[in-house]
Amino acid sequence: MNELNTKGRLLFLEHYLLENTDENHPVTAEKLIQKYEDNGYKANRSTIRDDISVLQAFGIDVISEMAGKNKVFYIGSRLFELAEIKMLADAVASSRFITADKSEGIINKLTGLTNEHNRQQIINGAIPVNRLKTLSPGIFRTVDAVSTAITEGKKISFQYIDILPTKEIVLRHNGKEYKVSPQALVWDDDRYYAPSYSEEKNCIVPFRIDRMRNVAVLDDNAYIDPQFNIADYSKMVLQMFDGNEEERTVTLIAENRYMLNIIDRFGEDVQTEIIDSEHFSASVTVRPSSTFFAWVFRFRGGIRITAPKDVVLSYAEMLKQVMKAQKPNK
Repeated sequence: MNELNTKGRLLFLEHYLLENTDENHPVTAEKLIQKYEDNGYKANRSTIRDDISVLQAFGIDVISEMAGKNKVFYIGSRLFELAEIKMLADAVASSRFITADKSEGIINKLTGLTNEHNRQQIINGAIPVNRLKTLSPGIFRTVDAVSTAITEGKKISFQYIDILPTKEIVLRHNGKEYKVSPQALVWDDDRYYAPSYSEEKNCIVPFRIDRMRNVAVLDDNAYIDPQFNIADYSKMVLQMFDGNEEERTVTLIAENRYMLNIIDRFGEDVQTEIIDSEHFSASVTVRPSSTFFAWVFRFRGGIRITAPKDVVLSYAEMLKQVMKAQKPNK
């Protein structure tokens, strides 16, 4: 009985310190003795000292120091620092591919990694304000299935959704079942993708996780593309994906103020060259699609496509089509 009492006392002390203390909220030996007694454990200063030593011996960072004439105790370092928990909570709250309900649940779990003094601060700081969230309730089951398939080297089957102008969610191609070989899970631009090799298209297609439904891991062995590289694929395809355009090397001329935008989009290793005091050129590998053209257009001429000629003409043709469709009503 005495051994059980001692074990219970140690567990109580660990829980109390983790839940209630940090550098700004230490606890005195007198208060710990009172807490022990309130919970049915007999204790004195010697008991507190010995119990603290046991926790420290098992790797719990309990700091013991003098505060004036009193000795105080508190938890020093934790598995996650407060700033790290705040960052993770905000990432969860901001993430589009996690539903609002699931975000709330994950954030509540994250707050369990700190003490009660910081808990509400994290929750208040992570409240999503006007942030778009997915409506897909089974997204974590989808992630789990795709991850399992990648680990086991298997194909997956699933259906894909579209959203009608009425905002009604429908299955694409009348519920067609896709069968592909997932290569990886990639989080890019606040979206979660499963780049997968499609035998039908004879290429890798970036399927959105939140648009996949009824995912199943198949017994068929997956085709693993030896040329697939997550970093390169994310930079060249996910960020500029639209249809089945071939990858091309494109030359851009940009105003100096847009160097940061070029690096943000294509990485720090992008090849650049100074043109004059106000402009530089960048050689980038992309799929010259409408998505890429839209990215160029956003800079209103501050970034221009200059080569190859056929890509320049394709961009100009897209702009003509937009202008034609955008004529004001008379």
